Amino acid sequence: MAKNDLGKNLNKGEYILLKSKDDLTLEHNKNTPLYKLTGFSGTAGEAIQDYSGKITLFVDPRYHIQAEAQTKGKNVEVVKLDMKTSLINALKAVLKPGSTLYVPSKSTKISTFKTFKKELKSIEILPYDTEDEPENSAKIETVPIEICGITYDKKIEKLKRAIKNHNILLTSLEDVSYILNLRCYDTPNTSVIRAKMLVTPKEVYVFSDCTLPKLQKIKVLPLKSMEKILKKANSEILIDENNITLNDFNLVKNPVALKKNPVAKMASIKNRAEIEHYKEAFKMLDEALYAFREKIKPGLSEFELKEIFEKELTTHGALGTSFKTILAVGENSSSIHYSSYSKDRKIRPGEILLLDCGGYYEGGYATDITRVFVCPPENKTKNSSKNPTDARQNISKKVKEIYTAVLKAQLNVYFGDFSETKPMDDLARKILKPYEKQGFSFPHSLGHGVGIPVHQAPPTLTPNPKLNCRLQNNMVFTIEPGLYNSTQNKGDFGIRLENTVYYDKKAGKKVSLSRFPYEEALIDKTILTKKELKWLQAWQEGKI
Repeated sequence: MAKNDLGKNLNKGEYILLKSKDDLTLEHNKNTPLYKLTGFSGTAGEAIQDYSGKITLFVDPRYHIQAEAQTKGKNVEVVKLDMKTSLINALKAVLKPGSTLYVPSKSTKISTFKTFKKELKSIEILPYDTEDEPENSAKIETVPIEICGITYDKKIEKLKRAIKNHNILLTSLEDVSYILNLRCYDTPNTSVIRAKMLVTPKEVYVFSDCTLPKLQKIKVLPLKSMEKILKKANSEILIDENNITLNDFNLVKNPVALKKNPVAKMASIKNRAEIEHYKEAFKMLDEALYAFREKIKPGLSEFELKEIFEKELTTHGALGTSFKTILAVGENSSSIHYSSYSKDRKIRPGEILLLDCGGYYEGGYATDITRVFVCPPENKTKNSSKNPTDARQNISKKVKEIYTAVLKAQLNVYFGDFSETKPMDDLARKILKPYEKQGFSFPHSLGHGVGIPVHQAPPTLTPNPKLNCRLQNNMVFTIEPGLYNSTQNKGDFGIRLENTVYYDKKAGKKVSLSRFPYEEALIDKTILTKKELKWLQAWQEGKI
């Protein structure tokens, strides 16, 4: 079944799975079948298409409103999953026994394929091939040693020691980019290179159609050569089932599943050089935010505001965005990953603007921060933005209450004494739970690890006890509590406050890389405790 024939050759009772990633598992790609057929541009989501062409799109709470808006008027049914409902359970409710589900072999992870086989026993699960996307003449850059802190050959030696000189196949683009200290900024919202890697005790192979810099003691071959090399390998090869696709898995004669990915662990624990680079990168991101805040004024559209911010981002040193900028005015802030950037929705005095943003700098490590701003009045003076209590009008008491509640969660988690991730998520949910009675929800994880991709694991700050993680020295991660009401009425809004931090094990505390202040005009200090007020003052004065 060819890529261009998706859904056209199906019979009744047959379905095809549509993914939000391309054949080399790059996210944010508008050439994916899911985007082309539905218009849904979220970076996470799956859909099935039946013989009639009808599409059922499954999205988690981050994308409920976005999916509904982007698929309106199309032959698409949106199934809104909650945090406890998996795709598997949703598929069970849709697919009838005896149905056939075709899954794309080059973008479906083997772990997902095995789960489908195990859980959907009454459904026939069959792979289908897709065409490879042609490689462009990507520009590959080497990360300076003063930023990455360790050479690629030493990383390879460290990897060999971790796997006790077994063979290992790396198919995660993030893993390969990390090991080789190489980056590419040609594709928006990512810095990874398109390459895979086989490490054996005697040889190291890199498979890529990009023109890579000379790599000592490494054989660089075209991607199509990977199949030939793997067919010759009779010994066991370690693989990460959560990263390797079904297609690549089937090329390995004797695969052995890793319990934990050693490269992911290496990448999650930053060295001193990487932390210092992160500090500089976040300084530049903060500078962009200060400059952007000065330019917020009534009458600007969401699209114009997005363009202004991204110009400031690059003006202050970024090579590009580390993910698709989320910028939402007023009621649109209730959509967690809103990125439609209306040219008609213009900000008014006293309205809020939610900005979730980040950039890539010279090292190719992602940055990430979320702030909520207030639009100043028409007659804002030149220096009024430096006085956060200026005469900003029409600010809703409810907006201030919810903003302060989210701030309360942020302060308590950040300044609290934690050495594991789940207790942080638990505390944030405990603080925010009372607002459920008012129609607000906190439908996403508290945070995620950050590295070359903006979402890197470990660690993950989530209510799932299976993902609880003990913090390691120099782990970089986000803390991002939020509250949203999404009745899709005019008065709806959402608040999220996100900082990226790292864990200093010696000091036994988290250290924030994000330093940008909170919006004083939105804080109701009467609902903060004395301790929280003290924390807030320390943050606002930069004494953190």
